[in-house]
Amino acid sequence: MKLYDELADWWPLMSPPEDYAAEAGPVARLLAPNAGTHRPRLLELGAGGGHLASHLKAWFDMTLVDLSPRMLEESRRLNPECRHLLGDMRDLRLDERFDAVLVFDAISHMTRESDLMATLRTARAHLNDGGRALFCPDWTVECFAPSTSMGGTDGPKCGMRYLEWTQPAIVGTTYESDLVYLLREADGSRRVVEDRIVMGIFPRDTWLRLLAEAGFGEMAIVPQSGRDVFQAVAA
Repeated sequence: MKLYDELADWWPLMSPPEDYAAEAGPVARLLAPNAGTHRPRLLELGAGGGHLASHLKAWFDMTLVDLSPRMLEESRRLNPECRHLLGDMRDLRLDERFDAVLVFDAISHMTRESDLMATLRTARAHLNDGGRALFCPDWTVECFAPSTSMGGTDGPKCGMRYLEWTQPAIVGTTYESDLVYLLREADGSRRVVEDRIVMGIFPRDTWLRLLAEAGFGEMAIVPQSGRDVFQAVAA
């Protein structure tokens, strides 16, 4: 979390908000296929810097939750019309219900089955009966395809480039990625930051079993951008 907060100001250069525009439409349709003129209330857990929310707010009245104060600061600048709350997706309990709950790629930080289950229960606890939830892990075991990716961009004063190397081994319910960030500061100086992250990965059967145990029905696995997205309805 320390490095996550340290690099919070750089995330708009690593994955600019405009990069999320293409995913926002399919996500919105899966969460609220019959929205019509009604603006559903959407709770996003692990919203990060609010980059996806910057597009989804066109369809939803949004409450954004994240564990990082720095990320919430970034999202408040980008999405001042949205409600922001500090909280952990594993144990958050608000005294209210929503039409839909979204956990985008932040769900991949759940590395143990117990943590994944806790997050699913949080989502269910905040849904109206019949409300929809959407979970978007980076990988399931069945579609795991380790690779190397790179990217980044330049801002008005600073710049970032990154390399991410996903390791091929699955160990229990985790895999690892190594990352290197090359940062150009406003004064022209450069520095390199290295990180290794451990992410969670589960088979489809585990996802479906835990969703059912958490109180969901009408579950579906929807392919999106080469990954499995889990859609479920609060039973």
